[in-house]
This record gives sequence, C-alpha cells and structure tokens, in this order.
Amino acid sequence: MPDIHTLLTWAAESAEPPEPVLRTTLTIVCDDLAAMIGAHTEPEVRFVSAHACGPNEATVVGVPGKRVERRAAALANAVAANWIELDGGYRPATCHGSLYTLPAALAEVETGGGTLRDLLSSVAIGYEVVARIARAYRPPLPLALHPHATLSPIGAAAAIAAARRLPTHQFTHAVLGAASMSLTGPFGHATEGATVRNAWAGAGAQLGFTAADIAVAGLTASSGVLGEVFARVGGADRNLAELTGGLGERYAVQDGYQKPYACCQYLHSSVEAAARVAPEVEPAAISAIAVRAHPLAAALDEPAPDTGLAGRFSLPHAVATVLSARDTSARTFAAASLLDPQVARLRSLVTIEEWTDPPPPPHDRPARVRVTLADGRVVEETVLSAAGGPDRPLTRDQLLDKYETLTAELRPGFTDRVRALTDPGRPIDLDRALGPLLDEVLR
Repeated sequence: MPDIHTLLTWAAESAEPPEPVLRTTLTIVCDDLAAMIGAHTEPEVRFVSAHACGPNEATVVGVPGKRVERRAAALANAVAANWIELDGGYRPATCHGSLYTLPAALAEVETGGGTLRDLLSSVAIGYEVVARIARAYRPPLPLALHPHATLSPIGAAAAIAAARRLPTHQFTHAVLGAASMSLTGPFGHATEGATVRNAWAGAGAQLGFTAADIAVAGLTASSGVLGEVFARVGGADRNLAELTGGLGERYAVQDGYQKPYACCQYLHSSVEAAARVAPEVEPAAISAIAVRAHPLAAALDEPAPDTGLAGRFSLPHAVATVLSARDTSARTFAAASLLDPQVARLRSLVTIEEWTDPPPPPHDRPARVRVTLADGRVVEETVLSAAGGPDRPLTRDQLLDKYETLTAELRPGFTDRVRALTDPGRPIDLDRALGPLLDEVLR
C-alpha cells in the first residue's frame, strides 16, 4: 500500500519539526506530565508506580528520583497518564496521540541519553503517524473497540522508531508490526468501569518496544496489515488519502486538545453547558434534566456508574455532579461523587436525546442541557464545541492553573518550573539532556 509507505518514509526521513510544532508538543508533554502526577492520589496508580522495577534507565514520573527499566517505566507512566481522564487527545479522530507516544518516547529518549529535542521530535512524529492512521481507518459507531487498545502499540512503535532514528525499512516494519499486535480491548470496559482499560496504553507501549526491537532483528510485517486489522476485522471505513494528504504542512499535534474536565472528552460540551446552568439553579429545586448530545456522548448513558472510571464515562453522572457541585475541577469527578445522594437524585432525572444532525467540525460534538425546576422555570444552555480544542484552546494561564490543581499537593513547585520551561518569550533549551531536565522539573 503506497500511502502507508509514503507516510512511514516521511516519518523516518523527515527533518526536525519546526519550532512552533516543538513548542506545541512541549505543552502537550507538560500537560500529560501533570496528569501523571495528579493521578498518584489514586491507590492503584501508586501501587503500579511503586512496583515498577528493573535497571536504572528511565524515570517513573509519580515517584521522585525513581528510575527503572524503560518498559516498566513506560507502563507505569501510561497507567498514570490516563487514570483521571486529564491526558490530552486529538480532536479530528478518536485518538489520544500523546498517551500512545509519550510514555514510550520518554523512557526511550532518557535511556538513550537523549535531549529534550529528541523527545519532542519523537513524540511529534509518532503522534503524526498514529493520528493519520486513526483518521484513515475510522471505526463504526457505536465504538466496539477502545482506541487505547487498538492504536497504542502503533503510536509507541512510531515514537520509539523515531527516537532511535531507525532507517526507513526498519521504521516501517516496526510500525506495521505493532499494528499486527493491536489489542482488542472492548470500549464497554470504560463505560462499565473496568479499570484494566487504564492499562491498555501501557501494554501498548510495551508492545511498541517489542515491535521496534524485532524490526531491527529483521522480522517483517505485512504491508496490508492496517486494512486487515482495522477494516476487515474492525469494520472501519477507509479513507487512505488521510495517510498522506498535506503531510508536513500542518502537524497533528496542532489539532490536539487539552482537557479542562476530568472525564471523557465526548462529555465535555455537556459538562460545560451544565456548568453554565449551575449558577442559575438550586440543585434541590431541579425536577428534570434533559440533555441533547452528539452521538458519541449520547451513547455514554449509564445511569448508575459504580466505579470512578464508569463515572467519568457516564453522561448522566457528569451532568449531575456538575449541577450538584457547581464546580468543574478534577475533584468534582472523583469516585467520591458516586456516593453523593444529591448527585444520585440528579442522575435519575437525566434524559438523553441524541443530536442526530450535528454541525460540521469543530462543532460536531455539541450539547444542550435543559434544566426544569419545581416551579416550572426552565434554564437552558448550548455548547457547540467545548473548551480545550484547537478552536477554543486553553490559555497559558488556564493550563498553568490546571497543573497547579493537579500537582500542588504531590509535587510543589512543578507549575513554576513548567512556567519557566515553557516561557513563550524565551527560546526552548532543546539541547538540554532529558534525564537531568526531568530531575529538575519533577523534584
């Protein structure tokens, strides 16, 4: 298939991404590092990080000063990155490009003694590869398989291959080999709250290392594997022009999003609409909540989630907890909200209507929240596109506030160090060795 080979040849042979792309990638890296740190309030995440082991190669972000074998570090950091649903994503397709690339790239570049330049370049290139594959092979709705399972080996392999500067034929077989290892994690695990879902990207990172290693050893992959895995088996619609159209003109990282709300991004327009309604209503006076939401959100209709993960993937719970708390900070979506009787009452009042004809992008994930009060008064808000995406990016101050909320307790000073590292008025010190930089930022 010439299109995938064109993409992978470009990825293997491309020059360093331009400075604006590297700066955007640095923002993505810092955002995901903050999510990794913030997740260490959760006991499962602390356990995974504490039990990572092996040779002193790569940093475990959640444990100050701890380095372990690179694959173990990538697993621990990937589990942490997506645990509280505040890692970044990719708006044009269902793909968390940084989650699939950063944990592996971080471990590989640090182990190899690389620089910040090496990290940012490998993440940007790996992100480009996996995002274009996600656009070229769009799965049918409702989603049966979760992209954290299907796409993470590909993103990891591409980032590792870029970090190692593999020649084109090895780069190609690493990525295609990783596609053949694509996992079959059911999307329903997220809505049901089965938290093994939070380990799929970590497993994908480890498979990415395997795919890169065996490609160097000479093992080959089929050029038709993407069609076999994603179209024939997964039922995806193919649009192969997405693999190469405009290649190198605009990078996929520039169409990513950073999450302001600690839940599935499909729910963000509903959450934002509920947040606009909340100051106008008393929770105890609410008698009905009608939500009209785009198809991806409307499918997340679990009325009584029983784990923190399930709550972050439940439209009724997300809207109810925001109306109850009148707050959208990360703590609002924590597992404790599941036990709140007022939230439970409000969840029971939610009805969902699918927005069957949403506008074109970037307004293709709209929501309307209509709250009826006991006295008959109605308060309604509509959000066509939630904050955080490329059309409504979070400001620098909003991002820094997010980092402070996530890290102040566990890693005081992280936000100030990131503020200095990402200062738009100063050039990025791209040649700074990654290991010492991580020691400084994460101390």
